[in-house]
Order: sequence, then structure tokens, then C-alpha cells
Amino acid sequence: MTLPQTTPTGQLERGRGALILVLGILSLVMFGLITGIPAWVMGQTDLRRMREGKMETADEGLTRAGMILGIIGTLISGLILVFMILLVVGIFSFAGMMIFDAAGLDAQEQSIEAHLHSLARNAQIYRVDRGTYAGYEIPPDLKRTDNEVYSAQVMADQIGFRGRATNRRGSISATLDSDGNLVDWVYEGEFDDESYDRESIRQRTMHRLDAVIRDGSAGLRDPESQTEGLTISFVVQIITLSEAEGR
Repeated sequence: MTLPQTTPTGQLERGRGALILVLGILSLVMFGLITGIPAWVMGQTDLRRMREGKMETADEGLTRAGMILGIIGTLISGLILVFMILLVVGIFSFAGMMIFDAAGLDAQEQSIEAHLHSLARNAQIYRVDRGTYAGYEIPPDLKRTDNEVYSAQVMADQIGFRGRATNRRGSISATLDSDGNLVDWVYEGEFDDESYDRESIRQRTMHRLDAVIRDGSAGLRDPESQTEGLTISFVVQIITLSEAEGR
């Protein structure tokens, strides 16, 4: 019976424990996935070759420690990357909603103004026929639109029209005088440029977005700075456990 031949120790491949350990440390301190994945892959490969008897086992503890650090660095960097992606998507979504809302507000204001002019023309036709505004009522098809309702306070020589938004807080009022002109425009709620400064809202929104970005960046930097301070003691513990397991 032929016994399997054992390769002499001098002919075994040299381990890469020190390199793998350095890559693992760098994955926690600075480079994340860039060095974490190589440390993970190289560590698995070398440990497998050690078990197969093709590589020296002197660096097994360093190799195992570097691989573990690489795995941790890769996972942390992956979570940070996912968080950053979600943060960017959230920022752009929030900014898009604010811009869309501001554009919708401007469009609705113009829509109400145009509808009030239509009501004024309708009331003028009524006055030409009867010589007075008294008794005028808004036609049913003009009382309501998709997002507004309209009302009128009628007097003999003038009508106070009001368009109120149903999808936001705000209304626009105007008075139709005896000459057929809409005067005394009043903008309330979100349509009031003085109490609801749209440009200021846009600016405050951008400031909030900047704050979110700064806070998010700081939140990502702090764990890394803390990791740098704990890395040495953490590595020593892993090496100790790895060598104990190897023995």
C-alpha cells in the first residue's frame, strides 16, 4: 500500500497574513469596500489552502483576523452606501415635492383668478339684461371646479366673489363694481404673498436640505473616527481569538 506523500514544510507557499491584516484594517479605517473585499476573498483563499496543506500555517492567526476585519469593513461600508443612496433619493424626492407644490400653487392661483373673471363676465351679462346685480346667482356649472368652490355676496350695484381652494388653505376674493371691473383683490392663506412668502419657503427648504446633508455626512464620519480609535485594540482581540482557535 502506497502512503500519500507529504510536501516538505520548506516547499509550502508562504502565507499573506500581514497583507490581509493590513487590508482588513484599512477597510475599517478608510477604504471600506476597496480593501475589505480583497481582505475577505484573500483570507478565505489562504485559509482553505492552509487546510489543504498547501500553505504555511504560521500566519493563520493574522490571516483569520484580517479576513474578519475585511468582512466587518465590507458590511459597514455596504450599509453606509445604502444609507447614502437612500439619503440622496430622499433629498431629491423632498426637493421635487416642494418644487412641484410651489408650481401647483402658482398655477391654482392663476386658475382662480381666471375663473373669477369668468364669473364677472357672466354677472355683467345678467346686469345688462336686468339693469342691476340684485338676484344674481352663480350658475351651477360655475360654482365648483376640481379643486375650488366659488361663492358670491350680491348687492344691487356690486358683487363680492370668492374662490376658495379645497385642496389647500387659501382663497382669493374680488369685488365686481358697477362699471364691470374686478377691484379690491384679496389673497388669503397660502395665496397671500406677504404671510406665505413662497421664495422664503424655497430658501428655507434648501437650508433644511443642506442641514440634512451635513448631518448625514457627520453621522457617517463619526463612526469612522470612533472606529479608528478602537481598531488597534479590536485587532489585537481578534488575533488572540484566532490564534487560540488555531491552536
